[in-house]
Amino acid sequence: MSASSLADLLASQLPNGLAVRARTLLKIQAALDRSLPAALAGHVRVMQLENGVLSLACDSGAVASRLRHQTDALLASLAKHGIEVSGVRIRVNPDLLARYVHPVEKAGLPTAALDGLAHLNAEIEDGPLKDALDKLLRHHRAG
Repeated sequence: MSASSLADLLASQLPNGLAVRARTLLKIQAALDRSLPAALAGHVRVMQLENGVLSLACDSGAVASRLRHQTDALLASLAKHGIEVSGVRIRVNPDLLARYVHPVEKAGLPTAALDGLAHLNAEIEDGPLKDALDKLLRHHRAG
């Protein structure tokens, strides 16, 4: 389910004022994402818009520092996207960082599959497919 369809579903269950505020914040987030440099995109979240001051949360101090240096350009870019704000408040919120997930140990290819690939590799002529099968077999036999 996409974020916008989830937002629409939730908005249909919320009181009208809250739904309007949620849609406004989603619109501001979309404009912010288009306005940010590529290096900052995805690292900054809209928290609230109150009295013309846009509150943003960054996932690290480095992102917050860089964003603080680009505040004027950000305000101008947001204005081009129809978002009028008088100022920006920037906070660091490390909870926005994706949590590290330990990689899952995957089972290798079964012996029968490796034997079948080795048999196929022995029968085909030289070329890119044979090279790819050689590499695949070396990788799975090494472990």
